[in-house]
Amino acid sequence: MKKVIVLLLVLVCAFGSVYAGGGSDANAAYPNKIIQMIVPFGAGGGADISVRLLTNYMEDILGQRIVIQNVSGGSGTIGFSQIASAAPDGYTLGYFASTNSNDARLFQGVTYGVDSFTPICMYSNDPHVIVVSKDSGITDINGLIQAAAENPEEITFGLGGAWTSHDFLRISLEEMTGVKFKRMVFQGGTAAVTAVAGGNCMVAVPFVSEALAQIQAGNVIPIAITSEERFELLPDVPTCKESGLDFVHTMWRGFVGPAGLPDEVVTAIDNAVKQVFENPEYLQANLEAGTFSQYMGHDEFEQFYLENHEIYQGLIEQEGL
Repeated sequence: MKKVIVLLLVLVCAFGSVYAGGGSDANAAYPNKIIQMIVPFGAGGGADISVRLLTNYMEDILGQRIVIQNVSGGSGTIGFSQIASAAPDGYTLGYFASTNSNDARLFQGVTYGVDSFTPICMYSNDPHVIVVSKDSGITDINGLIQAAAENPEEITFGLGGAWTSHDFLRISLEEMTGVKFKRMVFQGGTAAVTAVAGGNCMVAVPFVSEALAQIQAGNVIPIAITSEERFELLPDVPTCKESGLDFVHTMWRGFVGPAGLPDEVVTAIDNAVKQVFENPEYLQANLEAGTFSQYMGHDEFEQFYLENHEIYQGLIEQEGL
């Protein structure tokens, strides 16, 4: 009988240890399970391409898989809503960009705002490449502006989502030059440049990563890039400034989590991205994918995130939106 009691005690202790171990997972070093990374846009777009490339390298550093979940629709608002409403435990993170903290001002029904997210870090700052239809007869940025001036609101302008960086580029370009384009909204920059290639849209302003294949295939004509300097993969495409138009427009990309993300999670993800940026292989792969690498760590990015929100808020109010 004593042997039976001893055996039972051993089993109870063993079970208690297993249970306690399972219950202590939340206190184990982060991360100790798969991380879900929400990309609020479709597969194959600039956001998706950049996130997949970066997280592939981050997995080795963090020692855990990062599963990409594309949650498209609503110009990204569905995916951003999921990020904002997730548990702040570090296992649901997401992609974020320049305009998204102001989505409540741009889309009906949006409940998240600048305080709904924990900014982690920035990993790129991408310009747009302006492409036109082969049948348009346009060969440079000045020709595009002239065509738009002669045909007010008739030159179709393809956007990779409503009120994204594409749309704010259009707004800024119209304000600078005094012309008006005909706004056409697509589900991502890849879809917009495909429409230009098919002759269903006159001009689009995708990111290089979204347009590179169509440019290399000769299906569209790149007339300018909106960065300060030319891009290595498109050495023959001038900047707007080189063409006489003092115009620069870029969009930063970064990672966020829901509000209240623990400091240890922010530090772990930020440090992983920083380490990836020290890897020449990643930087070369990023270049070849058409993404402009630019790392900004959490300490600086946290303030930048708030300042950027104010800048875009001002642009939105200026448009009367």
